[in-house]
Amino acid sequence: MKENTLTNLKSAGHKITPVRSALISIFRKNTSPLSISELLEKLKSLNLKPNKTTVYREIDFLIKQNLISGVDFGEGKKRYEGSSGAHHHHIICVNCKKIKDVQMDRDLDLFNAKIAKQAGYKPAGHSLEFFGLCPTCQR
Repeated sequence: MKENTLTNLKSAGHKITPVRSALISIFRKNTSPLSISELLEKLKSLNLKPNKTTVYREIDFLIKQNLISGVDFGEGKKRYEGSSGAHHHHIICVNCKKIKDVQMDRDLDLFNAKIAKQAGYKPAGHSLEFFGLCPTCQR
């Protein structure tokens, strides 16, 4: 997420509330996707106590602005991360739940398009996550 995000939002006529500003800062500083409960804890540590509905509303706003994106690791909750522009995947420790970004040598968009074409679908994206034990949990 760019440093001038708040300025750009304000220039576009959007309000910059304390919660919105804090969320943008949180996503700028964190490299791992965060759940709503993790975001609420981080906001609380900044002496902000918005309700869950406010956080969900802000998340929806940030998604619509293409500033963050949601990821689902099949754990029953969605996580959110700053949109860096570079498409990437994740590897998740099945024990401690640590999440790390994974860069792929090959672009899967061509493979995605091929699969969609074979199935008669119009490609809209893909999700590929890896699971295993991190170095710490292997000990």
